Order: sequence, then structure tokens, then C-alpha cells
Amino acid sequence: MFEGGKGTDEGQFDSPTGIAVDANGNILVADTNNGRIQKFSPTGTFLSIIGSKGSGHGQLGEPNGIAIDRAGNIYVAEVAHNHRVQKLAPDGKFIAEWKGPELGFYGPRRIAVGPDDSIYVVDQGHARIVKLSPDGQMLTVWGSKGRDNGQFDDPTSVAVDPTNNKVYVADPRNKRIQVFDSNGKFLTKWFIPEWGRPAGFEDLAIDSKVGRLYASSANLDAVLIFDLNGTRIGSLTPKPPDKLEGPSALVLTGRKLYVLNMHANRVSEIDL
Repeated sequence: MFEGGKGTDEGQFDSPTGIAVDANGNILVADTNNGRIQKFSPTGTFLSIIGSKGSGHGQLGEPNGIAIDRAGNIYVAEVAHNHRVQKLAPDGKFIAEWKGPELGFYGPRRIAVGPDDSIYVVDQGHARIVKLSPDGQMLTVWGSKGRDNGQFDDPTSVAVDPTNNKVYVADPRNKRIQVFDSNGKFLTKWFIPEWGRPAGFEDLAIDSKVGRLYASSANLDAVLIFDLNGTRIGSLTPKPPDKLEGPSALVLTGRKLYVLNMHANRVSEIDL
């Protein structure tokens, strides 16, 4: 399924950059340049559209990262124009909008939900991670622009290990993943020599059950695999004739990894 292709029709995309899965296994795709989220069944059948292009409540300006909490609420980072995070009900109805802590959000890129339903936002333009409560109260902020431990240069993604609350941040211009505790204390870093080129939309996905982290870049045609100590294990590609073309986002569900291809405007499925 997942017909894909570039366009504005149902099931078509225009440079999509975010993907998430709800508790029923439905797949949500941030259809970035079309200013909407599309929802598909677990088999890839189109179900519905959430949002439309604009700046009002429930409207979307270049939606990028999306995440879903245990109650099914949808969090959307709008990387351009609106510079905000919106919280939507499972049916897409507007609940709240958050403009960020001091200085506000500037190009919020990705979102992750922790096991306690804390919200982690990659505030890319300010080179920081913002941690919020489910009702939008600021809990902590960390990071600044640079190359030192705990600093970032255009961070692109955040992922949280639900078993230990460790927070993994993609810091691709610095060619690394940084690991923190849930309060932002630096723990370690892993180097990724293939990263470093701009516009890679690098993303991370953690499978804590088998102790794996998956890392992608739109500049690479494979997904990199690490164990949770940072040791590189190998790489993944879909079964031919499918191939990765600008992989811009990852999501795990069961023993499948869904990869969003921003250049080809479609979703690839990899069996793990």
C-alpha cells in the first residue's frame, strides 16, 4: 500500500518529514509542504486528513515532527512560519498551542514523548532541547550552539528510551549522537562519520526491547543500526525493488521499521 507520489490528493505527499504510529497501529505522516497530516491504516490504506495550511488553531504551517502520547493526543512541531508546537486530540481537534520558553521556539523540528508523557522538543534554531509537561509547562531546557559536550549545531531529532529515560539527540552537523539523562545531563556521545552534510533531516528511533537504535539521514540510502552502547552493528535497506530515497523520518511498530522518503514522497516498510 502507501501509494505515495508527489501531489495534493489523498495519499500523496510533498516533501514529508515526520512520521508516527498510534496505539492502534495507524500511521500518521507530516505532509510538510502540503500543510497537513495524513492518517493511514496499518496496511497503508488512506484514512483521513488532519489540518490544513495556515496559522490558525488546528491549522499547520510546514508540520515537521509529530509524536503521539498514550492517550492518543498528537503533538506537531511547525518548523517554519508558525514556530510553535500544537497539541491536537486524536481526531485532530485543537487542544493547545505552545510558543516555547524564553526567546520562543525558532524552527522546532522534532518531538518525542517520554514514558511519563513529558514532551521533548528539538528547538533547532536555538540549538536546544525543550522539555515540557503534557499541559505545556516548561520543565527544563538544555543546549546552545557549539561543538562541546551538551552543545549542538542544528540538532534534528530527539528520541527517548522508555526503559531508562535516556534522551538521544541527533547532532548531525557535529557528526554525532549525544546521550543525556532526562534532565539534560550529558552522558556520552557517538560519532557518525557519514553525517555532516546539510539538509539531512536526520532522525532516530529506539527499540529498547532488543537494544537497538536506528539512525537515518536524507543524504544516505540506508538506515544505520547501533546497539545502545553506541557500537555500530550494520545498516538496513528495504527489500528490492523498494529503495530509500531521501529517508527523512523513522518510526518503529512491532517488528517493522517505517521509513519516510522525502525525495520520493512515499513510505518504505522494513521487516526487522
